[in-house]
Amino acid sequence: MRDESRVGKRDLPVGKLVPRSEHKTSKKHYQRIEASLRTVGLIEPLIVYDQGDTFEILDGNLRYEILLEMGVQTIPCVVDQTPPTNQEQTHE
Repeated sequence: MRDESRVGKRDLPVGKLVPRSEHKTSKKHYQRIEASLRTVGLIEPLIVYDQGDTFEILDGNLRYEILLEMGVQTIPCVVDQTPPTNQEQTHE
């Protein structure tokens, strides 16, 4: 369980965000998420871990990839100061 006092919301530059792992997804799922982002925008911010100079993406790799391709310069994120455990895995 994460300590809510160690969490904050920030708009972060894409250059400071680092995916935790490579995300594999079907073309259809990718296109569905891309269409949603283009039509509605980002509803759920990325969850990231503050590593000092960069922020590791814990949740939202696919959204990050699509937003990066769309040319977005900053992305709303929930920043967590608590180090991730090995059991935590990224997902969409």
